Amino acid sequence: MKISSIDITNFRQFVGSQKLSFSVDEHENISVVHGENGAGKTSILNAFKWCFYGRTDFDTGEKNILNEHAISTYDDGGVISLRVIVEFEHDGRNYKADRSQEYRKLGNNSVEPVGGNVFELSWIAAGGGFEKSKNPGTQINQILPEGMHSYFFFNGERIEKLAYESASHEIRDAIRNLMGLEIMERGRTHLSGRVRKHFNKQMSEGASGLLKDLIEKEGLLDEKIEKIKNDITSEDDNITGFEDTIQVVEKRLLSIKDVAALQEERNRLNESLSSNREAFQEASRKIKQVIGSRGFLAFLHDAAPHVSEILEERRQKGELPYAIKRQFIDDLLDKGSCICSTDLVEGEEPYQNVHRYRDKASPEGIEEAFTRTSGALGQFGWARNDMYQSLLGLLADRKSLDDTREELEGALSEISGKVSDSELEDVTQLEARRRQCEIDRDNAVGHRGLLRGRLEEAKTELEQVQKERKDQEEKSGKVALASKRHTVVEETARVVEELHDALAEQTKQKLSKRVNQTFQNILKKDYRAEIDDDYCLRVIKDVPGVGPQIVHEKSTGESQVTSLSFVASIVSLAHEQSLKDSTFFKGGVFPIIMDSPFGALDPDYRTLIARHIPELAQQIILFVSKSQWDGEVQEECEKRVGKHQSLIYFAPKVREGLDSYYARPGSEYEYTKVEEGYHG
Repeated sequence: MKISSIDITNFRQFVGSQKLSFSVDEHENISVVHGENGAGKTSILNAFKWCFYGRTDFDTGEKNILNEHAISTYDDGGVISLRVIVEFEHDGRNYKADRSQEYRKLGNNSVEPVGGNVFELSWIAAGGGFEKSKNPGTQINQILPEGMHSYFFFNGERIEKLAYESASHEIRDAIRNLMGLEIMERGRTHLSGRVRKHFNKQMSEGASGLLKDLIEKEGLLDEKIEKIKNDITSEDDNITGFEDTIQVVEKRLLSIKDVAALQEERNRLNESLSSNREAFQEASRKIKQVIGSRGFLAFLHDAAPHVSEILEERRQKGELPYAIKRQFIDDLLDKGSCICSTDLVEGEEPYQNVHRYRDKASPEGIEEAFTRTSGALGQFGWARNDMYQSLLGLLADRKSLDDTREELEGALSEISGKVSDSELEDVTQLEARRRQCEIDRDNAVGHRGLLRGRLEEAKTELEQVQKERKDQEEKSGKVALASKRHTVVEETARVVEELHDALAEQTKQKLSKRVNQTFQNILKKDYRAEIDDDYCLRVIKDVPGVGPQIVHEKSTGESQVTSLSFVASIVSLAHEQSLKDSTFFKGGVFPIIMDSPFGALDPDYRTLIARHIPELAQQIILFVSKSQWDGEVQEECEKRVGKHQSLIYFAPKVREGLDSYYARPGSEYEYTKVEEGYHG
């Protein structure tokens, strides 16, 4: 897929029809859209999303996307059209995606939508004929899956969030979408849901008494587990939303001179706190491991010496280990002859005398068990002391980490208080919003933990009910057929889930390897990147004498390089997948459209990323301001640029110092116009 142009009509800043065209040349694969902040770069990014999927990432959703000046030019009752057309190439065809929405003007310059938006997808066939899709939404999702769009159309100022631990679910979703695993998830859900309920109903109708009650209870537990899973997913989304808002607010605070230093210190403390929490969790895990594997030693203080005394007493009496082996007695009885040559005939006194020794003789393995037990008891005191020393050391480490956490939280609270006391109204409001989001996030994390506990309890209860139900089914012939079908459904769902997990793991490993290759190509540093078992993007460094260690306190540049490496790897793997005959996701050649990818980077990182950008995908569209383009970025990318477009912003007033070719004051209203070329 390569995008040829986008035509925007009455969308956000763009009044009337404004068209941008892009380079599709494989050698000059970069198109650059220049414009200052507020000119509409982010609006264009969202225009693509709205055209393809009918949604945007604006805080207000799709409510206020109609251009205000366009509204003002119509009389009450007039119908205003909003429209976005994207033309693109895909698999040798020229496509046109066209989404439009009409609005009726009401009083007070307000509007209401007239019906829903209309989406059409058409193309020119190989023979030159015009064709129109009967299922445009489905078809555009086959060309560019909605679940993957955020990796092809993204805000560069927030791209580094993929390198944060909170983004693990996004990494997992990307892998699921890349492999088309949602198909398998739907199959598993269908089997575990509707199909299973169907056979449960059949069994219930043919059952009576206890079995019927168990089947009904199993159904209720299935529903309970599904609801808890949905609630956990909802809390995951809430947590991500709160964390995203916190990051946006903190970036805004960093841009305010009076509190920037405080915000920088807070960022540093937050990174230290994150590392501290991970270390605390690891110490807690090790404590549980010691207690789980060796904790029993604490309760053998009196028992072990007593057992040793008993064994020693038996040893002195010759009872343990007994000198004669049971197998020796059995051999004598089988031969019918004693070692003194007396005949051993069953029922006679010599036979009975020898047989009595059999019960006293040592069974097979008793000598080995005696020796092993005696040796273990001899080591008990040392093992018990070692367990206590290990536990005390780990507890001391955890206590130290807990003390450090309190210090960090205290320092963070002090900074929050200083920011809150600022005389600047904007700062006070931003800090209040940040603190409320932190509270809401922490509450959501706590509720999610509670839900996970309930989920495990419900699963355990379900396993017990299923076991009882199966026991009852074996006693009931009436439900045999439905029971067999039910068992097949459960087994099929289990196999589908295992296959899903195996494919996800395989894709994760491929992606992790590619992320590291891209990361090292860009960074040129003795670090490596990986996707860990929890689907977090990690940066690893080797510490002499210690070994591999996670880099928790990454710079913005390192985080952005890590995230861009992931995006580039997704695009690369999708391209590779398109060349295979896959049962699931067919892959594809996708563009990367980046809004402001260089804003928060120092010159070194700007140079490194700009140098690698042409290799990220077969088509790159960059939205940049003058300060982001001039210098290192222009020097690295210019030879690969096939198209320059400029956004000229008109407004009654512009911010002080922003007056330029790209931002022109004196207009009656705000709007943006598109021009060819770059005007420096």
